[in-house]
Amino acid sequence: MHWKRARARHRPLHVALTGGIGCGKTEVGRLLQKFGAAVWEADESVHRLLRPGTPAYRRIVRAFGSKVVRSGGGICRVALAAAVFSDPEKRRALEKILHPVIIREMRKWLAAQRRTRRLAVAVVPLLFEVGLAHGWDAVWCVAADETLALRRLARRGVKPTDARARMAAQWPLKRKCHEADVIIWNNGTRRALAAQVRKIWATCMEGAVTS
Repeated sequence: MHWKRARARHRPLHVALTGGIGCGKTEVGRLLQKFGAAVWEADESVHRLLRPGTPAYRRIVRAFGSKVVRSGGGICRVALAAAVFSDPEKRRALEKILHPVIIREMRKWLAAQRRTRRLAVAVVPLLFEVGLAHGWDAVWCVAADETLALRRLARRGVKPTDARARMAAQWPLKRKCHEADVIIWNNGTRRALAAQVRKIWATCMEGAVTS
């Protein structure tokens, strides 16, 4: 395992975890948390920002109208996704609202982790797309075959056309893999994924740096 960014003979402390949509980033994050890592997820930050009453919520409603608001008052992420992934200009408008707040939260969390020797993993789907790939000890990418990713998204209720639109809005998975230090392939079972992540975790904890 080769860490491009980690200092020699020091195990990675701050890791960015990214990957393609439908590849299993959240599941890898859960496994790492189970093994003992501190994990922060950009998607969880988005959930908080979309709650009624937040400044981001109010700005989104002003920008996109009532069609993205559920009957209970919260933002309907399905409707919001349908609006932005079919229109690059609207997607940029949403990113302008959300990204600065999410990045501030992430940096605040990372600063708090510096006081510990615990492995800190930030799950950032758009890591490369928004220019956040620098400054990490390592970048890990979760990958899967496109047909399998589409199947997983379908199980979540995402239509193939919508899924492909979301994929098209991100860097190609091949490019993300090329830029990453570690690739975690998730084409098999959850047990196989857990074994793979456990092996990577063990390498980190041993402080191994190989070429």
